[in-house]
Amino acid sequence: RAGEAGLGKLIVVLGPKGGTGKTLTATNLAVALQQGGQRVALVDLDLQFGDVGLCLGLAPESTFHDLALAGGSLDAEKVESFLVEHSSGVRALLAPTRPDQASTVTVEALREVYAVLRQEYDVVVVDTPPGFTPEVIVSIDMSTDLVMVGMLDSLSLKNTKLGLETLELMGYDADAIRIVLNRAQTRVGIPPEAVGAVLGRDPEVLVPSDREIPRAINEGVPIVLALPASDAAAA
Repeated sequence: RAGEAGLGKLIVVLGPKGGTGKTLTATNLAVALQQGGQRVALVDLDLQFGDVGLCLGLAPESTFHDLALAGGSLDAEKVESFLVEHSSGVRALLAPTRPDQASTVTVEALREVYAVLRQEYDVVVVDTPPGFTPEVIVSIDMSTDLVMVGMLDSLSLKNTKLGLETLELMGYDADAIRIVLNRAQTRVGIPPEAVGAVLGRDPEVLVPSDREIPRAINEGVPIVLALPASDAAAA
């Protein structure tokens, strides 16, 4: 599916464990691509505790739960009616507002949503929950690119390594994976140059620590919009 002509990219942002900056990465990537002239849809697949709406300052007027309850076949017009538009132009399919609503979103529905969005958008960015849930696995299966997000500490690096090994066991093309090291200048005793030895490959992107990032998250403004000239935004 991923190689079919005329379909937009499906970029899935992964992190085997929470707290590494997946949502930060996914939201800023989506906005940056939109600013670069792409039509971008952003899907919050963390169905129980999704934070895409919070990071973008979007009210959950409609969510994935509402789309699932609508029933019937999916087409572009129907899916579009449940997307929430950000000021940047990115259109987001937000996670349900309550954890108990997550079960309404099935793997089959997810496949349909991805198929529709890839026909309508140049890029679909997916923010995932921690781990390899069935929803995450089907997203990986349908993806064109993966972004693996980790941090500069032993626990995160161990989980990132396990995540990469899992993708290898799944037969995923290593050339389609990009590794992002978040807070890459944090002084925790592990030099960034040692990461390659731990992971078996060097990260493609190093996002520096920036005290303005938490402020931007709290204000619901991606750092690429709040401080576009910063090193963090550039990364």
